[in-house]
Amino acid sequence: MEKGQHRAERPLARGPSLYTIRAAGGKPAYNPPPVLRLRPPRAPVLLFGILILAGACNKDGAKPSQPAARQRLAGAAKGWNVVLLTVDALRADRLGAYGYRAWPGNPASPAMDAQLAGGVLFESAMAQRAATWPSLASLLTGLYPSAHGVAENGYGFPDGLPTLPKVLHAAGYSTGAFLSNMCDANHQGWDAFACSGGQDGKTVDRARDWAAGQAADRPFFLWVHLFGAHGPYYNGGDTAARLDPGYDGLLRPKRWALDEVNVKKLALSGRDLRHLDALYDAAVQGSDHSIDAILSALRAAGRLEHTIVILTADHGEELYAHNRYLYHSCSVYQTTLHVPLGISAPGLIPAGARVPQTVELIDVMPTILALAGLPAPREQHGRSLVPYLERPGEGGPGKPAFSEYGASTLHTVVQNGWKLVDNPDGHDPVCIPNAPPHHYPIGHAELFDLARDPREQADLAAANPAKVAELARLIRQRFAGLTRREHPQDVPDELKKKLEALGYVAP
Repeated sequence: MEKGQHRAERPLARGPSLYTIRAAGGKPAYNPPPVLRLRPPRAPVLLFGILILAGACNKDGAKPSQPAARQRLAGAAKGWNVVLLTVDALRADRLGAYGYRAWPGNPASPAMDAQLAGGVLFESAMAQRAATWPSLASLLTGLYPSAHGVAENGYGFPDGLPTLPKVLHAAGYSTGAFLSNMCDANHQGWDAFACSGGQDGKTVDRARDWAAGQAADRPFFLWVHLFGAHGPYYNGGDTAARLDPGYDGLLRPKRWALDEVNVKKLALSGRDLRHLDALYDAAVQGSDHSIDAILSALRAAGRLEHTIVILTADHGEELYAHNRYLYHSCSVYQTTLHVPLGISAPGLIPAGARVPQTVELIDVMPTILALAGLPAPREQHGRSLVPYLERPGEGGPGKPAFSEYGASTLHTVVQNGWKLVDNPDGHDPVCIPNAPPHHYPIGHAELFDLARDPREQADLAAANPAKVAELARLIRQRFAGLTRREHPQDVPDELKKKLEALGYVAP
């Protein structure tokens, strides 16, 4: 086995944002609703020790009860269906399941909250890039972007690379993908494939129709990716006006209006930012309706009884948190890298459990294959999360989580509540159409204590050189010796036009 690879059933190692907007002069101008705070998982360890002492010293002298036998889930879902639901640009901290309560009487995500509550919710899941194509490719391969080669939006999967649909198809699964984005990525391994280019209604209808036609005696793998909360947030319809009535400022669900904020770095008032929240949250609600429609159809047809359901996102959204930027592709911060992740399987995976440890999207593929009793490809950077599904909350603080940024040396790592943005070559992101150079500056090293500063406002790098060196060393160790497949790909002019229409800077 090569360095950096892990078998699907290998136990996890045991052992040791929202944001604040600042106006001119550096004073806070707007304080959005509170967000679930990331904290080092020390309290559960202390509580565990207290419980042991309490059990050992009970008043009648009886021996403490023995823990229940460990439930073994590897292979327990053999032959089950797999449903993968991904929502574009969906921030974890904007879901009720993660503590979001911005609009009393108007929950942002009731269907997704219920789905996440029906299984194990991962509180600290990290994407490998705040860009759709690289991130979803990591989800489908268990590899970092530099290894799967889809390093930028517009790039395609290399021929011959093992992917989740290929592995499941070879195991006898019927496979269907119905997407609203990432249409032209040289997708392989699908019996049925359709992409609507941002039209979630078509995507939902196609997914429901395909699932309804699947034979009961053959398992299926269904992937649905919704454009969802992606700018310009038009999937919210008129909901934003109902959430935030009376607004007559410059923000609206139109790309030209939002692009103007990005390009000119316009100063937004507290009133503007409240409406920005309304626009985004309305789009989240639109995505929630789509998720509900898919799950309701599957439930009514009795197709969720023996089905693993994974709900997650490719990345989040900045929403003016850093550098007066609204979108995601430039970002290396938790607003875009922290994503929701929930895994359910009725009768197998406990409902309502939460996992505080840091995990990565590359862990999803080996987890699905482990549950299904299928061997993972030899080259996997992710680890199976089955141990967490068997005993949520146990297992120490978890492993570090990493992100990459194309072919640059820009990386991030999160470990034990600390976050390092490592940019040794001073990479300058170029991802805003028509923006001037140096529009989204990132320092050579930025260090954040996420437990005390989840909004990543206070850079502690200068005062903590030892911590910077420690986390930078983790990055070097993680990526040393891994196979690299990233190389510039020729993107056809027609695809460049499609990407630009979605607001991307084409490669």
